Amino acid sequence: MAQGLKIPLETANGRLKLLTGDDYIQQLVMTALGDGDSENPFQDLGLGEFMIFGINDDLSDGQIREKTIRLFTLLERDQLAKLGDPQTDIFFEEDKGLAGVERKMNVLYINMETQERAELEVPIPPTGS
Repeated sequence: MAQGLKIPLETANGRLKLLTGDDYIQQLVMTALGDGDSENPFQDLGLGEFMIFGINDDLSDGQIREKTIRLFTLLERDQLAKLGDPQTDIFFEEDKGLAGVERKMNVLYINMETQERAELEVPIPPTGS
């Protein structure tokens, strides 16, 4: 079973905590899509600063989609996770709440070890629109 260290690092009974299965895969995805540009880069999980001056339009969605597809190409090479159809397995949603419009990207992927489908929700930082 795929496993790796939990980030941020935590200990239990004197040992570092490990994540396995979909928890590990989802942590890999969130960390890879994060910008890592803060005092504690592991707290800024999600899409990175390349979106900070972007506009919520088809072009930005395409850039996010391409970054995500490249990531899953690497995960598939490592026999961890893969996308079925990137055109339908990556989609965007908006939620209008009290804090304004919040956008998110949903990714449907296949855990290659279990062959089960899973879903990951990635918040998209507010942009110029």
